[in-house]
Amino acid sequence: MNETDKIIIRNTVPDDLDKIVVLEKNDSQFVQEYSKAEHQNIIEEEQHLSIFEKKSEALIGYIILAGIFSKNKIIEFRRIVVSKKGLGYGKDAIRLIKQICFTQLKAKQIWLDVYEDNLRAIKLYQSLGFKKDKVKTINGRKLWIMSLHQL
Repeated sequence: MNETDKIIIRNTVPDDLDKIVVLEKNDSQFVQEYSKAEHQNIIEEEQHLSIFEKKSEALIGYIILAGIFSKNKIIEFRRIVVSKKGLGYGKDAIRLIKQICFTQLKAKQIWLDVYEDNLRAIKLYQSLGFKKDKVKTINGRKLWIMSLHQL
């Protein structure tokens, strides 16, 4: 199990999905909403992880990693949603994701995209070593592509 003193991350199970869909709706300005069926497909095909607050055991977020089976060992950190903001849960989760990707999955690189107006997330990613590689514009919104390489 992957955990810190604040959170526990484990593989998402179908019973988590109703809550995950609700959490996602609350963050919809920054993430594309998936249906419950789409989340179920991700559980089966990629890495879908649930984040729990250790103290209360409440489901407070989730993470999606894509490309975990790719031969080039480049993993997409597709999504993180954390409902309780400002408590360090997101930072702890990303630290654990780095550990999972580089140690357990033997990744060479992790990459992500983030909307330019999601300043809180950009600051967090930068504080954890992610660097901006390029900027794309999608539907009039600027999207940063950021990555982190294994040392």
